[in-house]
Amino acid sequence: MHLYSIDEQPQTDDLDPKNPGDFTALVERHHRDLLVYAVALTRNEATARDIVQEAFVLAYKKSGVFDVTRDFSSWMRGIVRNKWQEWLRKNRRYDLNDNELARIDADLALWQDRRVREDNSLFDALEHCLARLPDSLRSVVEAYYYEGWSGDETATRLDLAPAAVRKRLQRARTLLKQCLEQQPGSPLSPHRPS
Repeated sequence: MHLYSIDEQPQTDDLDPKNPGDFTALVERHHRDLLVYAVALTRNEATARDIVQEAFVLAYKKSGVFDVTRDFSSWMRGIVRNKWQEWLRKNRRYDLNDNELARIDADLALWQDRRVREDNSLFDALEHCLARLPDSLRSVVEAYYYEGWSGDETATRLDLAPAAVRKRLQRARTLLKQCLEQQPGSPLSPHRPS
C-alpha cells in the first residue's frame, strides 16, 4: 500500500468530476475524510460507510451539475450531510443540533485545510515506519486501519485468533511510535527542527 503525500496527488482544482477518471481520483482522495466525517455524524462505522458510498453514487449521477468553481470536498460534505439526515429520518435514533453539526463541519474543514497547508513529514515518516514493520504486523495494521476491518474480521481473514490480532496491533503501535520518534523531521521526533 502506498500512502500518497499531498504533493503527489493531483489537486482537486486539476480534476473535473464530470470526467469518470477524474471522479475516481476524487473518490480516492476524499474517501477517508468523508468517512471520518460520516462516523462523527452517525457514531457508527458501518452506517458511515453506507452513507459515504451512497453519497459518492449520488455525486457521480449529479456530476454533470457540479460547479467547477466550488470546492469538491465541501460539495461532498453537503451530500454526506444530506444522506445522513435522510438516514436520521428513516431511523429516528438521535439527532445532532445545528451547533454540533456546524462544529463537526468546521473541525473537518480545518483539519483538511491544515493537512493541505502543513508539511507532510508525519505521513512520510509513517509510511517509512510502516514499511519497516515485519510482514506479520504490517498485514494486521493494514487490514485493521486501512481496510477498516473489525478485530474479529481481521482475525478471520488472516486466520488468526482475535487475541493475536489485538497483541499484534499493540506491538505494531509501539514499534510505529518508537520509529516515528526517531525520524528526523517527524512531528513526534524530539529532534524536530523548529
